Amino acid sequence: MTTSGADLGSPKGMTRRRAETRRRVVEAAYDVFTEMGIRDAPVELICDRAGFTRGAFYSNFASKEELFLAVYEVQTQERTTRLRAAVAEATAAVDPTSPDAVTRVLQDAGVLFMESLTADETWYLLNLEFRAQALRQSDLRAPTAAAERRFHDALAQILLDLLGRLGLRLTVEPHSAVITIVRLYETMLEQAILDELPDTADNRYLTQVLPRLLTALVAPADG
Repeated sequence: MTTSGADLGSPKGMTRRRAETRRRVVEAAYDVFTEMGIRDAPVELICDRAGFTRGAFYSNFASKEELFLAVYEVQTQERTTRLRAAVAEATAAVDPTSPDAVTRVLQDAGVLFMESLTADETWYLLNLEFRAQALRQSDLRAPTAAAERRFHDALAQILLDLLGRLGLRLTVEPHSAVITIVRLYETMLEQAILDELPDTADNRYLTQVLPRLLTALVAPADG
């Protein structure tokens, strides 16, 4: 299976009618996947939810995996848009010269970043299921890596914009910073899920670990 970034939303040259069909299938797939998981989600149920026959599915997607990548692309784009607006609002009234401004803003921004990554436990577990499948299947690795890279690059740009407003810069490559933040949070979230204490773990990470991590990765912009 080969899937390019352009294929995930509405490919160029697609008619309005087909684009609408694709959109409805993607929306239905998101609901069914979050309810049942990718492996157990029947194509027939996705098509039924979208109001189409199986033909609508196979005329747009080669597999459920390709469909999930389209769902992932739409969901991450929506989360990125909301995150960008929320970060801008959170920093608009902040005085960067205030002694506790940096710590407070980084903590608030951390909460917003984590919400964009997980949204809810079900969506996170769905991503985890697909990532495990992509690691096992070589044909899924490249499109999965490309989709993740687009999301992480968008997060990195938002982080750079945030730090710029605070007069700060990253001391490491932006993509590496995002990967570090994301992977550490995922590790803590997974442990919290296993311990059935997600709220406690989330609060500890957001109030203690993440602000210190971000502080360690930044320096004054004029330094």
